Amino acid sequence: MRLVHVVHVAGRICRIFGAAFAAPAVVTAIHGEWMDVPGFLLGGAVTGGLGHLAVAISREADDDLRRIEALSVVAGVWLLFGFLCAIPYLWVGFGAVDALFESMSGITTTGATILTDFTTPGRGLFFWRAMTQWMGGMGVITLVVAVLPRLAHGVHQLFFAEAPGPTAEKLAPQIRKTAASLWRLYAGLTAAQTGALALAGMSWYDAACHAMTTLSAGGFSPHPQSIQGYDSAAIEWIVCVFMLLAGASFALQYRALAGRPAMLLRDEEFRVYAVVVGIATSGLALLLWSVEGDAAPVRRASFQVVSILTTTGYATADFALWTDQTKLVLLALMFVGGCAGSAAGGPKVLRHMIAGRFTLCELRRTLHPRGVLPVKLGGRVVPDEVIRSVLVFFVFYVLAFAIAASVVVAFGADVVTGVTAAAATLGNIGPGFGEVGPMASFGELHPVSKIALTAAMWIGRLEVVTVLALFRPEVWATAYWRGRGRP
Repeated sequence: MRLVHVVHVAGRICRIFGAAFAAPAVVTAIHGEWMDVPGFLLGGAVTGGLGHLAVAISREADDDLRRIEALSVVAGVWLLFGFLCAIPYLWVGFGAVDALFESMSGITTTGATILTDFTTPGRGLFFWRAMTQWMGGMGVITLVVAVLPRLAHGVHQLFFAEAPGPTAEKLAPQIRKTAASLWRLYAGLTAAQTGALALAGMSWYDAACHAMTTLSAGGFSPHPQSIQGYDSAAIEWIVCVFMLLAGASFALQYRALAGRPAMLLRDEEFRVYAVVVGIATSGLALLLWSVEGDAAPVRRASFQVVSILTTTGYATADFALWTDQTKLVLLALMFVGGCAGSAAGGPKVLRHMIAGRFTLCELRRTLHPRGVLPVKLGGRVVPDEVIRSVLVFFVFYVLAFAIAASVVVAFGADVVTGVTAAAATLGNIGPGFGEVGPMASFGELHPVSKIALTAAMWIGRLEVVTVLALFRPEVWATAYWRGRGRP
């Protein structure tokens, strides 16, 4: 691995990302919160300055990346941005661990928070929380690919290294055009939801914050009671619809809006996604009506199922207080996730489909050991390398979940809190049960637990394998700065 190339591309990305700190600084100034403005200016200066320094010391490099170098850029940049985005939190008085936790929760679109007092932070900081989720939802690297005039052959490697799910689609022959198309759709949906929420009674500020954190499947809200605090059926249904869109493939939506709406129904993953929503909503609504005595079970169930399945994490009720039967439905959805190519976290529906088809083929193979039984999806044979990557993903996903849960429990939390906190952070969902419920916070957890869960957010957003690939000894055994080195 050629470290000089990794540093060069990461530096170029940082130079662009540094400009993002200007937006919350303007919002902060508009609301007269002048004491918070230097925190954003400092964050932009440090990020931009670090980018310029990285480019300066790696001038001899180009942007032609090998796959392991692209993985290193993606993993390194996401980790670095977790620290850089924490600068405004540090400025207003957050502790180092809490600032990193909140920052990583934002950029990875997790939505878990350590905040217990929503009256102290200024409006600029809440806007920054929403904005980091919005940038992280479609992908920071994808945004940079869309705006950089040229990134040579490294564009292809970076785009597919960051793309969520086992497959990634191109909408155009050029990756840069694909990234730009996806971001235009993303921005358009965000604008549409902002307008709809404003018409439903939200202030424009709250509408913009919620639109950014809905389309990113993030779930940060400036209201301490999340969507429940607005007490509006219209707002709940609007948010529910846009959460559904956030959990569906953006490439598929782009094609549908481009004049091929039938593609939605023809797409096998989207059909399974819709079926899961329907079945889970029906089951949860029945439980809410019969066990909880809820007055609006269908609306409540629809919202909460979509929120957890798409890993957005909003709440219209404190589901941590629900009975075990109802919580079991939500717990199961935490391990499903949205569609590949969406803003949602979690394992993804497509991976479950591939693993299920592979399991069925293996069961049939026991009866027909000489038979040729390929795994098919959408009428096409799934390549063996894709199947292997899916199975490896699930193995390491479970392992990462077990380690994170064990650390949280070992440092004082009860089992329910530890298990759901690990599931909620690794799946980039946000709230769990117990001490980390939707109306509670992660602020009371032990600092070591917060560090472990911060790492889980990063690993979950990069879908586990990207991070683990960097821990292979041969990657660093062949790493060098300049010269010929080994490939």
